[in-house]
Amino acid sequence: MALIEPYPLAFLSDILTPVGSITFDLVRFEENSGTGSGQHWAAQLASPLWKLSLPLQPRDWRQAREINARIFALGSNRSFLFCDNSYRPANGQAAGGVVKVGVIGADRRTLSLTGLPPNFRVISGDRLSIGHSGGRQYFGQFVETMTASGAGALGQVSIEPPLPMPVTASMAVVLDRPVIRLRVPQGSFTPFTDTPGYLSSGASLTPVQKL
Repeated sequence: MALIEPYPLAFLSDILTPVGSITFDLVRFEENSGTGSGQHWAAQLASPLWKLSLPLQPRDWRQAREINARIFALGSNRSFLFCDNSYRPANGQAAGGVVKVGVIGADRRTLSLTGLPPNFRVISGDRLSIGHSGGRQYFGQFVETMTASGAGALGQVSIEPPLPMPVTASMAVVLDRPVIRLRVPQGSFTPFTDTPGYLSSGASLTPVQKL
């Protein structure tokens, strides 16, 4: 069977777990300038990207070889879908699968949501993803806390990074198991080391978001 791109969750993401601690870092690409009087300017050169740090736990050599092979097959340009299976929304409540984008703010840093459970509470730091444009994924975080109405509608809430232009009203929003699309730049994967009689160990992965 030919490999499809991006790799689906079942092909790579699901077998990467369990991992050690996971770090999500939002990397910005900006040009900064300033004056002697203390004024400062920053110009965005490109859209910010998420960068993850995934130390992989020791495991049976068969599983380790499988992971090595599948990551090697990616190269630097192919991508895979990843879901952090350790993640849970802070309120402990499932949002369900009918949440949709409502109104998007003019600066694309706010949006409203519909289809939430009554009085659902979104907490700053919770994550969301929105699939769009034939396999692309928006992945972001809420940066303020807000409670939905009894009808499951959430007013304009701030998010980061800004929504890309292809994301529009009525698109499905994933809150329970947000998905991010990643690639593995050259040099960002340390493969498992096999030691006879022991678990394979020493692997780590530092993938970068692919928009």
